[in-house]
Amino acid sequence: MENLLAQMDDIQKAAQLKFNPVEPDTIAVVVVSPGQGLSKIFASLGVANIVAGGQSMNPSTQDILASFENLPTDKVIILPNNKNIILAANQAKEVTVKNVHVIPTRTIPQGLAAMLALQPDGELDSVAEKMTKAYSSVKTGEITIATRTVEIDGVSVKDGQVIALLDGKLSLASESVEQGVMDLLAKANAEEAEIVSMFYGENMTHAEANRIADLIREKYSNLNIEVQEGGQPHYQFIISIE
Repeated sequence: MENLLAQMDDIQKAAQLKFNPVEPDTIAVVVVSPGQGLSKIFASLGVANIVAGGQSMNPSTQDILASFENLPTDKVIILPNNKNIILAANQAKEVTVKNVHVIPTRTIPQGLAAMLALQPDGELDSVAEKMTKAYSSVKTGEITIATRTVEIDGVSVKDGQVIALLDGKLSLASESVEQGVMDLLAKANAEEAEIVSMFYGENMTHAEANRIADLIREKYSNLNIEVQEGGQPHYQFIISIE
């Protein structure tokens, strides 16, 4: 019941977002987003609609279909932004008469990178190809809390520990969010990157997110650090490393 109420709340909030109007014969992009802050960012980048969903709250094929079926264009790109949603996105593609491309983004940073390459007036196949290339070089870090004791890929984790995932794979366990972030950036070779964008979750305060960002700035003076509200559940941080 709580999960259902949370999804309904996300749907209502999504309805309040302002999307750019879709012109006939232009490309409309639909994205899956797990948090209100992230949804606002996607809306600012020009998406046509947003489907609430993410880890543990996967939207259905019908949810995805409904998000674009009534748009006044036949050219649609879907960004699932989660490996578990790619199948539903492809199923929606199969049951519509519209020309749909599913770009198999598996993380939020990949979806954001793809959106930066969108050209609504371009040719659909070409634009989809450019958006695919745009996200391929982005690294994704995720900080969350382990819900069980387990060992995966040589990493031992205890229930309740902070864990870090790099591009979807368990990378390390830590005793604090702060240490988890720092260790993750080291694993991701952040010293070779240019921009690190940190999207903090619903259980993280802006002040705490900024404090951790300042620690990163102290260690990596070469990096441009951005901190934005993501509002996602489950993950204290979703981190884009470019």
